[in-house]
Amino acid sequence: MNRRPLRFAALAYAAAVLWVTVGPAPGRTRGNQVDGGILNLEAWASSATWTTGYLAEMALNVAIFVPVGVLAALSIPRRRWPLALLAGLGLTAAIELLQLLQPDRISDPRDLVMNTAGTVVGVLMVLAARMVRRAGAVLVDVTALVDVTAPGTPTDAASGAPGQAHARHGMDAVGEPALMGAGSTSGPRRED
Repeated sequence: MNRRPLRFAALAYAAAVLWVTVGPAPGRTRGNQVDGGILNLEAWASSATWTTGYLAEMALNVAIFVPVGVLAALSIPRRRWPLALLAGLGLTAAIELLQLLQPDRISDPRDLVMNTAGTVVGVLMVLAARMVRRAGAVLVDVTALVDVTAPGTPTDAASGAPGQAHARHGMDAVGEPALMGAGSTSGPRRED
């Protein structure tokens, strides 16, 4: 799989996130930043860190990093998915550290946690999709091994084998589209 386009998309999205979170703020940001932001251990233990703020802000912090997790997980080999988590954590830590240096930005432990949670959600989405895809591939392999013809079904005259290929593709023994019964869930359906 060529991951170059995915890596380009991941870098472009990371640059956009950096610009939005560290670039010039559209208006003066006011808040209750504790001196030292994420570097201050008291900020991590303070109840104000975890009880103040808007739910929409927290949801946005999660949502903005879901694509980071998705793109990071897709950009690396399947077995190295923990690196995608580290990439998201590293990006958000860099953002929060850069925000410490800017008077119009707020470095907050809650943002670090919410952004990392977004990365985790994105990585889990990719892992789940890969498991579903793998399960589907296994299911297709297993159904290819199962004899789908019923006992007493006419065999293919040339080989003497049941007409399995035709039956699987909704065709009758001579290769014409088969009309499936009303209760059938496979093959082409005839709509009146």
